[in-house]
Amino acid sequence: MKSLLLLVLISICWADHLSDNYTLDHDRVIHLQAENGPRLLVEAEQAKVFSHRGGNVTLPCKFYRDPTAFGSGIHKIRIKWTKLTSDYLKEVDVFVSMGYHKKTYGGYQGRVFLKGGSDNDASLVITDLTLEDYGRYKCEVIEGLEDDTAVVALDLQGVVFPYFPRLGRYNLNFHEAQQACLDQDAVIASFDQLYDAWRGG
Repeated sequence: MKSLLLLVLISICWADHLSDNYTLDHDRVIHLQAENGPRLLVEAEQAKVFSHRGGNVTLPCKFYRDPTAFGSGIHKIRIKWTKLTSDYLKEVDVFVSMGYHKKTYGGYQGRVFLKGGSDNDASLVITDLTLEDYGRYKCEVIEGLEDDTAVVALDLQGVVFPYFPRLGRYNLNFHEAQQACLDQDAVIASFDQLYDAWRGG
């Protein structure tokens, strides 16, 4: 009988002990971070910038990180600038930076660098602008598994619309007009440039 009584008493004490632990665990507050919230945001202050041939331009790009996000600050920031082709099917590498490592590509070598005005500044400076520099550029910032992008358009001012009195105003097809522009060290106007010129009178 004593054995049975001792066994019942041990069971009650054990149940009380488990019940206390359950209450402690049940009352514990657990903070969950939203999985879909942005932890890295990239923005361009201006969607379009203007400059002229031979000049310098800064393509604006800044990034913002969530310092409370898991893993924030442990990965090096990688900044990559590419130029988008007119059909958006291809990207041409312009500049890549990761810590102290920097690399420029193609005709941009020696002409591009990061502005670096602040820790979160990914703006790209292009010097000695050429006619081929006109177009849209993508700024991509990568930190670990997080990344985001912004697009900036570069438009060159001072485009000349040549008039050919010997040939008549409308006697050139597209390829002839393109070649005539190249012969004068110019480029044929894009739709956006023509629209801006029309809108400006």
